[in-house]
Amino acid sequence: MELRKIAGDCPDNECPTVYLSDRGTVVFQGDAVSAGLKLGPDEQAVELPLHIVRQALPELSGGQ
Repeated sequence: MELRKIAGDCPDNECPTVYLSDRGTVVFQGDAVSAGLKLGPDEQAVELPLHIVRQALPELSGGQ
């Protein structure tokens, strides 16, 4: 899978980030959370700052 960064503030890829994949999916990088969630065995939830999500929205809404 190839990823293209569409939102995020860090050049070293160690911060919350949003990527578009070559498979037409979105990949989120953030801090893992589980409080109050019932996740499946192969699922993970991540938390992103709202400004990162807002930064990604133009690309996602006009996207592919």
